[in-house]
Amino acid sequence: MESKPSGPVVLTAEEESVLKEGIYLELSQWTAMKAAVDNGWGGRDSHEKANRTLSTVVDYFIHLKDPTTGFDGLADILENGLYELNTVADDGSLEEVTETLLDWYYECLEGDYRRLEKLRATSSQRRASVVK
Repeated sequence: MESKPSGPVVLTAEEESVLKEGIYLELSQWTAMKAAVDNGWGGRDSHEKANRTLSTVVDYFIHLKDPTTGFDGLADILENGLYELNTVADDGSLEEVTETLLDWYYECLEGDYRRLEKLRATSSQRRASVVK
């Protein structure tokens, strides 16, 4: 895990953009959320509910005052997002995704975008294999 900042942080426009893309890619590949959206478990507006969760996560990071206490608040947002989709992640993935998103945040603050580059590559490979 990257080093955690000790005080309030303001993301640059580039950091915010990278963070948004990383969060989107990560959440769109999260099995629990993907299954809920793909199967419409949250109703006809499942996709909008998932997008609302994405926006709430991004806002959470943008307004995070103390980055060292981010886990519980972020886990609550993700859990509530799944709840809106009539889904529960009891497989440990909620905690895993929460940790991954926090890692994204710390890495963005350091200007380290390697994880995003890897996720972009695997995401485009998945899309290419679906098209074949």
